Amino acid sequence: MAQADFYVLPAADPAARQRFLCRLAEKIVPAGHQLHIHCDSKQQAIELDRLLWEFKAESFIPHCLVDSEQSAPVQLGWELDQIDPERVFVNMTEQLPESVLSIERVVEIVVQTPEILAATRNHYKQYQAHDYHINMNDMRPKKR
Repeated sequence: MAQADFYVLPAADPAARQRFLCRLAEKIVPAGHQLHIHCDSKQQAIELDRLLWEFKAESFIPHCLVDSEQSAPVQLGWELDQIDPERVFVNMTEQLPESVLSIERVVEIVVQTPEILAATRNHYKQYQAHDYHINMNDMRPKKR
């Protein structure tokens, strides 16, 4: 069964999504997973590429832009024809391409901004309508 993992962060800062993405990649790549990080544009992919290099001095997350001559466990792409359906799809955009709804494993990172909340709520409904098993990982502090 296809699976969608949502990580709900407490932050309202869009940069928190990128920082969390780095921590997530740092944990799941050594477990043998390959990622396709889907960006809005080549510029966003270049910014994430830089962040993955600078994330932690003691950390190494092998990655590359999809249009490079290289291959790595983590690929950064921005065009629909660059998506590798064999990889875990990490959506860093506010859009959900229809073609993604056939990928076995997807990840959405949610921050507390109106635009991201609205987009990821819509994505949740689409995954649900396509019978994805949905895991909610609420990273917000528990209220007492």
